Amino acid sequence: MRPMEEPLFAVLGPLAVAGADGTVAPLPPGRRRTLLAALLRHRNRWVDNDTLAAALWERTDYPSSISGSIKTYVHQLRKILPAGSDGAARLAGRGGAYRLTVAHGELDADVFEALVEAGADALGRGDPAEAVRAQQRALALWRGTPEEDALDPVAARHLDELRWTARYTLADALVASGEPGEAIALARAMLTEDRLREPAWERLVLAQRAAGWQVDALASYERARVLLLETFGAEPGSRLREVYRALLSETAEQTVPPVSPPAPPGPVVEVIADGPAPPGRGLRRRRVPAGLLALVVAGVLVLAGGSSVAGQQLFRAAGGQAGGLPAAPKLLFGLGPDPVRAEASPLMSAGIGMVTTWYHKQTDLERFEGWRADVVPRTYASGRAMHVVVGTWEKGTSLETRYGRACGQPYPLSSEFLTDMRRLAAAFAGPADGPPLYVSMFSGLQKLACANNGYLDDPATTAYYLALKERYFEVMAVMRAAAPNLRIGLNWDGWNASHDEPAEGAGRSMFQYFAEPMRASDFQSFGAFVPEGNATHIVQMVHELGRYGPVMVAHYGPHEDPVDVYLDDLHRTFAPAILGDLVSSGLFAFSFKDPDLQREDPDLMTLSATIVEDYGRFPPASR
Repeated sequence: MRPMEEPLFAVLGPLAVAGADGTVAPLPPGRRRTLLAALLRHRNRWVDNDTLAAALWERTDYPSSISGSIKTYVHQLRKILPAGSDGAARLAGRGGAYRLTVAHGELDADVFEALVEAGADALGRGDPAEAVRAQQRALALWRGTPEEDALDPVAARHLDELRWTARYTLADALVASGEPGEAIALARAMLTEDRLREPAWERLVLAQRAAGWQVDALASYERARVLLLETFGAEPGSRLREVYRALLSETAEQTVPPVSPPAPPGPVVEVIADGPAPPGRGLRRRRVPAGLLALVVAGVLVLAGGSSVAGQQLFRAAGGQAGGLPAAPKLLFGLGPDPVRAEASPLMSAGIGMVTTWYHKQTDLERFEGWRADVVPRTYASGRAMHVVVGTWEKGTSLETRYGRACGQPYPLSSEFLTDMRRLAAAFAGPADGPPLYVSMFSGLQKLACANNGYLDDPATTAYYLALKERYFEVMAVMRAAAPNLRIGLNWDGWNASHDEPAEGAGRSMFQYFAEPMRASDFQSFGAFVPEGNATHIVQMVHELGRYGPVMVAHYGPHEDPVDVYLDDLHRTFAPAILGDLVSSGLFAFSFKDPDLQREDPDLMTLSATIVEDYGRFPPASR
């Protein structure tokens, strides 16, 4: 195996191969790619021309010279294949047949399987830290579902199940390593993908128990039970029921009071619940004696009504812990469209912890550099973070890249762009131990290519995205050097998770092609701005992007600012049950596009201010 190197061939996702420089890149659609897929499927074996012809053409489309045509594609393929080990031919030919030699460790599927096994062994011998490392390395190789022509169906199903095993083991190892929060996020991601996976529910309940979230663990078990009963008419399996019984036993022990004189009434805490609200208010409070919350944890009493699922509508006590209940979810709220206008808004005093601005063109840099003397230091001195959304809205054009002819916006790939991003970072730079500078890069990146139809739409689109990913790593390097407090993430449009088109690499399928830069990012970013449906898009995007890291709604504001849509989005997004799920899934920040509409509509201003007051927080130090 090649433990410290990238595999040379990749089938866990789009078919890819290492180039001369060692970089593994997907092959664009075409017969050269189809030929490689067929040879990989039969790797280390001789494959005759008849078998290759069946993979390359429909029988009615066979060329006049099958042998000659295959030789042409073999010649093209040899040009891009990595050299064989010990000087041996990578792609050998003899008498109407060809053999692709792939040593152990050169195919990502083989490395993946070995790492999953190594991680399970490490956990079994009591080394959870090594288990975490092995499973994370294994899962980092998984860029998506293997393509049908690269693996036979049995092998593909085996690898898919092995991926679930890797995630189960990783969740167990995270809990054993004292990282239950990471395990919770992983379990939620698994359930977003397949909510009927009992082992994933088991990991969620166990991780919540390890985190001390007893009421959440009870509620998760009840959700799983109801789901399985409704779907299959069956109770959960024995393992999940055993976890539940242990949880009830532990909870009861924690809540049985000692024999003592009656205590004076406890403090009153606020429990936030869904329900009818007065105009302009999206959250209804019930004032409850703190002592009753301990009974809720024990499953004796459910407040906040509306559902029989234990604790489902119960939310966190405002301002801290009570009866073992976790604190209310907190978000970093931002406000745009720039620091000067944001400072004048009443929302700032409600608890806005970040100011957002936009970069569109080179002339913006002079304005930013002008802020360097007063606006930037004043913002950081107030304890607030700064946030810049980099969105370059220019027309795409044909251009040359090292991946071939591409089509897309030229500015992000130009040398001037790197210089400009260095200037931008320097203008907003702050001390390493101060509030962060967040940069959401390539706003709506799926629109930067000429064809907005997906990663695999055509070779020019694929080439552009390959070059854009490479440029992103270069941007990260120059901006980090200029701003010690930098945190950077790729930015998507909020509707990207609302559909899936695997054949074109569009919708949710597009994320897998950007898995490497997303995992290297400090956070994930998207905008929510369509005329309606933003609340749904926010949930979908957080669940998808949360697999890669913390998530920010970089700019929220429905197109053309309809007040009724704005109010509905906020009511739905900040309903306690929804917000709790979003925060658990990775949401850490939410930025309003601008304060203009709130200023014009009193109900909207009241609702926005209430949300910020209830859930807002200031950022931690950058490092």
